[in-house]
This record gives sequence, C-alpha cells and structure tokens, in this order.
Amino acid sequence: MKDKEKEKKIKGLGVSKQAGSEAEEKAEEVIEEVEKTYKVPELKEKVLPDPAIEKMTKEEALAYFDLPEWASKKDLDDQFWKLGKTYRAKNDEQKLADIACAYSIASGERDRKQKEEKEEIESKHYFGKSTKEWQNIWHYYWWVPIIVVAAIFFISAFIKVYFIEPRVDLRVASIGHFEYDDAFLSAFFSEYTDLKNPDLQSADVVSENSEGAQTDKYAVQKATSMMAVHPDVLVFDMPSVPVYVNSGDLKIMDEEYEKMKATWSAEDLARIEPYVYSRARFYDDYVQYMSEEYQEQFDPLEPQDYEDHIYGFIIRDRVDQLSLGFDVQWKQEDSAIIVGVGAGSGDLDKAVEMCELVLSNIDTMRETYEKTYPYANTDD
Repeated sequence: MKDKEKEKKIKGLGVSKQAGSEAEEKAEEVIEEVEKTYKVPELKEKVLPDPAIEKMTKEEALAYFDLPEWASKKDLDDQFWKLGKTYRAKNDEQKLADIACAYSIASGERDRKQKEEKEEIESKHYFGKSTKEWQNIWHYYWWVPIIVVAAIFFISAFIKVYFIEPRVDLRVASIGHFEYDDAFLSAFFSEYTDLKNPDLQSADVVSENSEGAQTDKYAVQKATSMMAVHPDVLVFDMPSVPVYVNSGDLKIMDEEYEKMKATWSAEDLARIEPYVYSRARFYDDYVQYMSEEYQEQFDPLEPQDYEDHIYGFIIRDRVDQLSLGFDVQWKQEDSAIIVGVGAGSGDLDKAVEMCELVLSNIDTMRETYEKTYPYANTDD
C-alpha cells in the first residue's frame, strides 16, 4: 500500500496522526481486512487462439486431434473432451483456446458460419435487414402486425362512427317474407324530414315455413341482431308479427290511433287499419299447439294479457306496399304488412312521429311510385 493512499484511507476512518501509532496500526488492519473481503476480481484478458490454427482446413483440424478425415462426430467430441479436461487441469488458457478453435473447424461449424455470413452479405436487404433477418423477426413476432392492423381497424372504425359519419338518427327494421328496396323510404326521409343518417335494415324471414318456402338461418340471425339495437320503427308481414307482440317488442298504439282519427283525413285513414292483438290470442293461435316441453317455456298469462291493443297499422293495398319498398312474397298467406313502433326505441316520441309521417304520406309515395312504374295497378 502506498504511503499517500494509506494516509487517505486512515483519515477516512477518522484516525489522525495525533492518535498514535497503535491507532494507525489498527486502522491499517481494518483497511486490509476490508480490501480482502471486497476485493474486485481483475478481468482476465481474452485469450485468442493461435493464428496458425485459425487458418487450418477441416482435415488439418481433425489431424490436430489425431483423428483421420473419416472420423465421426462422436470421435471428435470424445477427443475434444479429453484434451479439454487435461488443459483445464493445467490451467492452460492458450491450449484451451486453441482446441476450441480447432474443434469449431473440425466440426464444420466455422465453415457453416462463414457461409451464412457470406449469404447474409450477398442477400437483398430491406430497410437495413436481410431476408433471413426479416424471416426470424416474423417467426418470433408474427403476432405484432396482426395486433397493429386490428388496432388500426378498430380505431378507424371508432373515429368513422363517432367523429366522421353522422350518428344514426332513426332505425327502421323490417322482418318478414318480402323483398325490400330501401330506396323508397330513404328518398322519403331525405325529402320530408331532417334526418341525416336513417338506418334501414331488412331480413327475409319465413316465420311459418309454409308454401314450401325455406327459412334462411342467416336471415334469422340478422333479424335477431336488428332487434337487439332497439329499432324505432318496425315493419312485419302477417305471419311474423304475433311473435313480436308476445315478446313485447311493439309499442301499444291505442292513444295514438285515437289522435289519428281526430286529425287525419278520411282518405288517409282508409289506407290503413289498426292491427289488434293480445298475448292471449298468441297463446290460442300458437302456444297451445306446441309440445308441453315448449309450452313450459312461456310465462302464465296475466289478466292484462287478455286485453286487445293496437300494436301497429295494416297496409293491405299491394301498390301502397310497393310504394314503401315492400314486395310481399306470400302467395296464399295474408300478404298484408304491419307498420308499428319499437317499444325499446330510445326516443319513442320521435319514433311515433316518423311512423305516423310515413303512414300519412302513403298517397304521396304512391304517386311518386306510379310515375316511375305506370303499370303498377295492372295485374301481372
């Protein structure tokens, strides 16, 4: 220990020269003990193999291990292990580096790496990385771009729905066995209302599976999803509507009809008729014919379930139906359609207003339709 360094360390322990030689000796002992305990190991310099060995061919490297050219990998491993054990016992770092280099050459590892490096250098690079590097990145991180694309899609959809496109301001759901052209109602709403983005949806559902018609399972799924968002205005064919009366999806329109009778013209009222029904009628018409297993799924009728109510308005005239965009496909079933208000609408007043506006302007839409299709009144 150098004198100056020793003095600094002794002073660091709070011992001065005035304390005497005995105190200094004890301080030196403490310092030596600490240095022994917490001595930082010296980093050994990496030992490089002999340059002559690095230049060897595979055959020369095998000969270095006293092995013939046809020696197996096991023979090479055994010889490498034996020599390694010997040189480690002697702590001969240079020999250990030499045999490690020779083993790399003899096993073909060096040549393989050199070949890969050459191919890497000569291969095409994209954005600073070779094809192989991109393959490795894809192998381990293939899920990242999928998440990124999904995130971009959902963020874009969110921005589009909530910030770019106008919010849906009216939902019209049509369920029944008819072909539907939403252009007629869309044009009407555009001309006679302030609606910016009405959503007009339809599902061709065959409720009773009669007349040989087949139910499309996708149409049924669509109808379910349409009802799940609580539409404002509902349109059904005759076979479909009882189910939705029973499920409580249609608003009772008794009071609205009384107001309509007091304010509408006789001509407008003549185009429609109230659709009167009750849950008790649904049980008489359908539930009683079901098996007991299915009947048990329905709640017992309450006294109010026997009361008839108006759940919508029937349109029977075929041209009136076509004027609204509905081409009913039934041949033997009642081909009328019913227009009503969704009981789950988020704005019942607005839903009632739009429903009544459509019904009171059937004559206007019919006039427009007949101008486009002058032979609509003739029988096909």
